[in-house]
Amino acid sequence: MHSNLLVNKFARKKFMTAAAIFAIVMAFCGTAFAHAPVLWCYVEGGKVHVEAFFSTGAKIQGGKIYVLDKNGKKILEGATDKEGNFEFTPPVKDDMTIVLKVDSGHTADFELTRQDFMDAEKDQAGQK
Repeated sequence: MHSNLLVNKFARKKFMTAAAIFAIVMAFCGTAFAHAPVLWCYVEGGKVHVEAFFSTGAKIQGGKIYVLDKNGKKILEGATDKEGNFEFTPPVKDDMTIVLKVDSGHTADFELTRQDFMDAEKDQAGQK
């Protein structure tokens, strides 16, 4: 009976340690998801418009923006303004990836395709 009591104490201690670790991990997961960056990009008026915000709705100010061509080569960079916006005239109207990097180490990216540029030009021509 004495050895059974030791096994139960050991099992209880192991369970409590695992439960504590689980609680800590879940606390950090909730924080990470609450501040996940979101990146939305669209083509309009010959420019690419970028909107950056956290999943909570807060605008991302000063987020680093990197624009990569279809081969992954950086073609330009900038930063979001106080409203979380950034815009640029694309040097090429082809497939590209827009990457957002936030100081906290989080990133988000958005793919624009050649078709997105062609569709935007068609929409603009139809509005004239």
